[in-house]
Amino acid sequence: MVLQSYWKSVVLGALIALSLSSAPAEACSRVALSGIRGFQTLPAEGSRVPRSTSLWLRSDLPVSDAGETLKDVGAVRLLDERGKSVSLMSSGVRVTGEQLATLFVLKPMALLDANASYRIELNGTVLSHFTTSDEVDTLPPALPKARLTEVKGETFGAYSCGEPSQVTVVLDAPGDVNFLVQASSNSTTMPGTALAITNGADLTAVAIPEGAVDLRVVAFDLSGNIAQSTEKLSTFVPSEVAGCSSTLAGPGLGALALVAMLRRRRSTRR
Repeated sequence: MVLQSYWKSVVLGALIALSLSSAPAEACSRVALSGIRGFQTLPAEGSRVPRSTSLWLRSDLPVSDAGETLKDVGAVRLLDERGKSVSLMSSGVRVTGEQLATLFVLKPMALLDANASYRIELNGTVLSHFTTSDEVDTLPPALPKARLTEVKGETFGAYSCGEPSQVTVVLDAPGDVNFLVQASSNSTTMPGTALAITNGADLTAVAIPEGAVDLRVVAFDLSGNIAQSTEKLSTFVPSEVAGCSSTLAGPGLGALALVAMLRRRRSTRR
């Protein structure tokens, strides 16, 4: 009778090990990330800006309660205080990462009126109110001072619970809009592609391929004037590293259960 109970326990432990090791991959999934993090619509709410300002909007901006994002930049309108629409020219910067995104740059066809109020609308929803000064900005922002603060290789696991590689740069003198680009992308105009974008002090690029990489920071003001860092940020993104790997987690629990049963069996024999 004791022998029968023992083998039942052994079989039960084996079944536990198999069930845990064959858990579905969906049990540990991750959300695809882009290199646009925390970017808010510019000009910001309540700000006072030059007459030469542009509008800066991200493509993954939620435009409905259902989570729909900005697909048609033509739906964005700039209205003056009388409700008259201002003509805009659009361009965009493609942002790489696990999930591709775009930063849209909408420039008025003519200078905005001085000391006037404007609002940015999308499908009837006001994204921002701002006012203009009498200034026309033609000077570049301060030269961005950048330093690398973190480099992480991609982590992986049996249940897809890893994280993409990340490179984080902190700016001591950020402009209104900051881009992290490959150092080979030297340009005096808006970059066509970027690894990361922010209107804050931190730039985090995701899903950068492993190996040596040379980066550069490019800063723009609201009017589109550029300041490009003269120094390259050179670093090395390591290859895959062990993260929350669950390869041994399930079988390991089952094995521990079996060992405990065997020890108990030996002690009962004594």
